[in-house]
Amino acid sequence: MIRGSCLCGEVRWGIDAPPADMTHCHCSMCRKAHGAAFATYASVPPGQFQLFAGEEQIARYRSLPAYTRSFCARCGSVVPHAGPEGEIDLPAGCFDDDPVTRPSRHIFAASKAPWHFIEDGLPRHDAWTPGFDGPVVEDRPPANPKEGVIRGSCLCGAIAYEVIEPLKAVHNCHCSRCRKARAAAFTTNGFTSIDGVRFVRGENGIATYKPPGARFFTHAFCRTCGSGVPRLDPGRGIASIPLGSLDDDPGRGADDHIYVASKAPWYDIPGDLPRYDEAPGG
Repeated sequence: MIRGSCLCGEVRWGIDAPPADMTHCHCSMCRKAHGAAFATYASVPPGQFQLFAGEEQIARYRSLPAYTRSFCARCGSVVPHAGPEGEIDLPAGCFDDDPVTRPSRHIFAASKAPWHFIEDGLPRHDAWTPGFDGPVVEDRPPANPKEGVIRGSCLCGAIAYEVIEPLKAVHNCHCSRCRKARAAAFTTNGFTSIDGVRFVRGENGIATYKPPGARFFTHAFCRTCGSGVPRLDPGRGIASIPLGSLDDDPGRGADDHIYVASKAPWYDIPGDLPRYDEAPGG
């Protein structure tokens, strides 16, 4: 049995055998839903999937007429949901055990985030894998840019914000909490002062979850669609912004990979950015 769970542990599931395939998806909807550079999904037939606990905690958002995404209403983690052909799509960032299967391709590479670079040797497809006819959403160009402002929003659009000062640092974080919260291989967070982010709408629709024992870590997400959104930390005077939620190009990518000692066993870090087992300098 290969198990998985959300960040808070309320929603738990398992599959009987390693999934047949695993895919990195760069579509704009997956980036928004996960608040990450890309989402990674494995799929299994319904008969191989068991939900052990947490059905009552699962919230759902219909992102397309034929596609509904699921997330834990308590902690915001994306959790398994039915795919376009009835299969169960499993967000790989939430695996507790090594799924054995490894990613085999990138899909919707033509829609990738401008600040993220695909540096591994896996096959790339501009949209779906050839031969698969799934739903496609055209990327909408952002509205007229505002000088000195980087805009962002959640998947459903209820929450929108602006970053009004340059990002001081950007980290690809591989810690287990970030992987669970974003249900992805890692999260990419940018940082400003707390005054560097202002919400344009929907701030009262933000939910937060802080795991027991966490000193600083808190996951902020949209109550309606589950998307990761900026978190303001008054205690430290900083704002943490999930770059997957950005609508505009921030003009820079990550500085490094942090907490790589905790990285997912199914993900190999490509490229030559600096890597730290924990935090920089740790």
